Amino acid sequence: MRIFWFAAVIALIVCGGSMCRVNATVFRDRAAFNVASQNLQTIDFESIPRFFENDRMIDGVSFNSIGGIGFGTGVNGNKTLVGQTVGEITLLTIHLPPGTTAVGCDQFTRPMIVSISTGDSVMMDPSDGLSFVGFVSDQPIQSLVISLDFPEPTPSAVVDNLSYGQRRAGNEPPAPLLLITNDTLRAVVLDSVTKEREPFHVLSTHNLASDKHTRLTLFVVGVSLISADRPFVTVEVVDSQQHLFNLEAEATERVKNLSWMSQVTVRLPDSVSPGDVNCSVTVRGVKSNKALLRIE
Repeated sequence: MRIFWFAAVIALIVCGGSMCRVNATVFRDRAAFNVASQNLQTIDFESIPRFFENDRMIDGVSFNSIGGIGFGTGVNGNKTLVGQTVGEITLLTIHLPPGTTAVGCDQFTRPMIVSISTGDSVMMDPSDGLSFVGFVSDQPIQSLVISLDFPEPTPSAVVDNLSYGQRRAGNEPPAPLLLITNDTLRAVVLDSVTKEREPFHVLSTHNLASDKHTRLTLFVVGVSLISADRPFVTVEVVDSQQHLFNLEAEATERVKNLSWMSQVTVRLPDSVSPGDVNCSVTVRGVKSNKALLRIE
């Protein structure tokens, strides 16, 4: 099941000098980074899942190193992730969840270059005495890379307390982001019972509901939903005839083994017209982006 959920989502979706800024704000203090971020999830590597050796993945975050992945002991005796060097180069790539706009980590090996996919980069200089680096961007951050190609042999990359989440926009509440596929740009949505993808039918004989209505499960990031949040979540649907439906959520919860992603389940209404429909998710008055799904 863990592999299924991740596959459903993924099927979807260096500057000169010591520091430069392209799209992101750079933080060297974790407390300041935390203030500028929200919905942060942190991997501390103390408790590594038993399947990590096979897929190099924790909580949907994947780790790839040119010299392989290992584990070590940090400055405080805590367990750390080690991206092994091949002697001439160190290259550890961390692929982040969709919707990530804030990422930071404690990084103990210096010198080392830490960069993100937006083009922002920091040189971890031994002389500054700082071991934390974080980035907060108004653009999606797809990956964080720790690298070095001098001097030879290059040291291995050591990482601890990897945190990732979203940029905090002043005092505004978190904004949900409806996941879309990166190949079709359509909503990531499944039949809540059969787990089949679109197209969907309003009525179905393949569910357990007494009313035979299809329930859809949509996936969002940027907000952490539990069952108690259900009364504050709605899904707006505009069908092919421009009829507007505001659907109450029947269930809200986090996705198992993917703490950064939540799911919302709604019942398709009787009178929705067939064709492509536009949908969005609203959480506590804040609306997400729009995406298409198909009803037949």
